[in-house]
Amino acid sequence: MRTMMGLAAGLLLASLMVGCGQSEAERQAEEARKAAEAAAKQMEAATTEAAKQVEAATREMGSQMQSAAAEMSKAGAEMAAAAKTEGAAAAATMMQAGANAAVAAASATQTAAAAMSSAATTAAVKTALAAAAGVEASAINVDTSADGRVVTLKGTVKTAAAKAAAEKAAQAAAKTATVKNELIVP
Repeated sequence: MRTMMGLAAGLLLASLMVGCGQSEAERQAEEARKAAEAAAKQMEAATTEAAKQVEAATREMGSQMQSAAAEMSKAGAEMAAAAKTEGAAAAATMMQAGANAAVAAASATQTAAAAMSSAATTAAVKTALAAAAGVEASAINVDTSADGRVVTLKGTVKTAAAKAAAEKAAQAAAKTATVKNELIVP
């Protein structure tokens, strides 16, 4: 009888211990939840960085537009002064000053547009990296050339597969740019 009670107590204790442990499915679900949280944090960081870059490019564009406006104002003053003093020769001076102002405005607009395009490309690539499976986006620095034609990936990734996945994600996000993959696998 004692042996039967000891055996029953042992079985009861064993079943309680098994019931209290975390099942494999529960453990996998917890790992998946943690991975999703990490990916969400990476996405948030990439989005924040992209917003900062777009804001900086917007400020630069505003500065360049103010510079172009000042140049146009200066050209207008030159035209008015020439018109008062030189008559017919003033017309030629005014036309040249107007042409110079137009060139300055076009150049400033072009430079600002390129800066905006470059920032948008960087933001798109960072977002794609954050969403890519197996890629730790926070460890990757994305540089886009001023003309937006070259995107360079720098940093360290854990595996060759992560390096390839990062390049693939960057190329998909920056379709018209050349992607230079300078990522290092230790």
